[in-house]
Amino acid sequence: MAGININVSGTWQTIKNVYVNISGSWTQVKQVWVNVSGTWQKVYNLFSPVTHTYSSGSGTETVPAGASQVVITMWGGGGSGSISKLSTGGNGYGGGGAAFVQKTISVTGGNTLSYSVGAGATGTTATSGTGYVAGTAGGNSTASGTVSGGSISLSAGGGGGGTAVPGGGSGGTPSGGDINTSGSSAVNVNGAAAANTSGGGGGTKTYTIGGANDGNPYGGGGCGGNGTNDGVSGDGANGFISFAYT
Repeated sequence: MAGININVSGTWQTIKNVYVNISGSWTQVKQVWVNVSGTWQKVYNLFSPVTHTYSSGSGTETVPAGASQVVITMWGGGGSGSISKLSTGGNGYGGGGAAFVQKTISVTGGNTLSYSVGAGATGTTATSGTGYVAGTAGGNSTASGTVSGGSISLSAGGGGGGTAVPGGGSGGTPSGGDINTSGSSAVNVNGAAAANTSGGGGGTKTYTIGGANDGNPYGGGGCGGNGTNDGVSGDGANGFISFAYT
């Protein structure tokens, strides 16, 4: 679709909103059409902001018609905790929290981006013997492709699993955004926080004996576990991706 542009001091600028004065009252125009050689063509369409969100899976994100900018926000998946074996006293360590990435870029309707939401890691089951069983890392959340504003390759890394040393899972690593924040590493049995908890990242998960010890969404690490009392360590929380269009 064509757009409406005006020349301001020698610079062409696209008009985002059009108003007309009807009987002294300014009213926003929803569409503008022009007749070109006998054919009516739409040159302007009012766009209402919309956000598409994903908490699992992967696919292709298509930019809606009329959008001019997108803010992509993402967290990876949280790591799962380690767990003590059945003949070992004490607890394993928590999984690491996921990274946070945010990117703002210009888009045009019909542009496409590939995305994948990082899955939270599954908790580890206790085995016989002494020692500890390590947790596993959460998946990376990614978004990539080429839009009108350029090419992007974003990754919000998943948190690491609690280790068999035992030790805490490491925080996830980010890349590609305007804002890139690493997740927190676990330092004890508690599941570590994802990055940017004030913006929606999962906070620290406090361990409870025999309780629900899965990580907090989005991207929080799962708690470590006690083989005798828990049987399995906490899962990491799934990641998240949103595409907010204006």
